[in-house]
Amino acid sequence: MAIAIGAAALACGATGAALYRCRPRDPIFEVQNIELKGFNVRFAKLMAVVDAQLVITIKVINPNVAPIEYTSTTMDIFYQGVLLGQAIVEAGDQGPNSKEVIQVQAKLDGQKMTKNLKELLTDVRKREMCMKSVVTIKGHARLWKWTHDFVVCVLPLNCARGSFGDIFLFCKLLE
Repeated sequence: MAIAIGAAALACGATGAALYRCRPRDPIFEVQNIELKGFNVRFAKLMAVVDAQLVITIKVINPNVAPIEYTSTTMDIFYQGVLLGQAIVEAGDQGPNSKEVIQVQAKLDGQKMTKNLKELLTDVRKREMCMKSVVTIKGHARLWKWTHDFVVCVLPLNCARGSFGDIFLFCKLLE
């Protein structure tokens, strides 16, 4: 009798541990890199404006035993507290227990960059631009009838490093 009770307790414990391991969890979204890709010159209201193009690399980690789906959202990019631009993070899905890297194209408004021109030129001379990107990603992980909705807010502070040619071109256009 005691052996049967012990076996039942062990089976309940193993079932509980398996269910705990399989529970849906929030995925992890990490901004890995913000890379300066190039510049575009445009003319706006009697002045030339230089817009910057960025590629943002985001690592998505799904720790679930079930696939996840997430909706499309907008990433805001700030420099010195000023909203410079936005990037669209496309809707997607990802398989169970996997890691994936997505790249997002962004464009920074050169007219808004002029608000902090002194700090910007200092960063350009250092060949480094520290920015804050903010994105809130919504989605769900579904395991049978067990649905786990998640909202992940990513607030990293990253530094974009450009090649010498890009920075040199940018300085020449600003002079």
